[in-house]
Amino acid sequence: MDKNNYCTIYIVRHGQSVANAEGKYGMDSDLTEKGREQATELASKFKDIHFDAILSSPLKRAHETAQIIAREHDLAVSTREALRERKEGMLEGRMYEEMREELKDLYDMRYSVPYEQWKTVQLAEGYETDEELMGRFITEIREIAIAYPGKTVLIGSHVGLMKTLLIHLGHGTHNTYKGQAFKNTGYIVLKSDGIYFEVDKVVGLNLKEL
Repeated sequence: MDKNNYCTIYIVRHGQSVANAEGKYGMDSDLTEKGREQATELASKFKDIHFDAILSSPLKRAHETAQIIAREHDLAVSTREALRERKEGMLEGRMYEEMREELKDLYDMRYSVPYEQWKTVQLAEGYETDEELMGRFITEIREIAIAYPGKTVLIGSHVGLMKTLLIHLGHGTHNTYKGQAFKNTGYIVLKSDGIYFEVDKVVGLNLKEL
């Protein structure tokens, strides 16, 4: 396959959200003023990249980030449900530290068992497992790559999706990324023809998990 026909996909974590600032887990919330500034800075950084399309998770924090970047390129943002963050079920809106303490045994198990076992673990009722998350997300990425051969696409995304994607693609293991997260507006550059995937660049990963 001619790699010139690969779609280049920028997968971008949103700017700081209200929930991030409050230490809450999974709640759909707007960007803070700091988050808007972060998105604006990234838009400036990307101003010389020609994006053929900008897509986004429908969740407010990712969509607003994508819109700020899209304005720099005179593009509209198309939202797709399959690009949304993991569904957290009963954990949504909980304080992050409180939730981590309550589920400490499960989180400890996460790094002591093979990933093939962990990826099917449901942390709480309504929680989307890694396997379920990648089932929908990878399918959507494949469709995007096929629809935009040789083009460049940006996706407004989320930290849970991005870390799980790297693990799924073999770019490190779940133990490699223990305690790490993408900073707000960190990103992955992925190349794909809809069958093969190549991680070209990872920016903003190596911080304490938020």
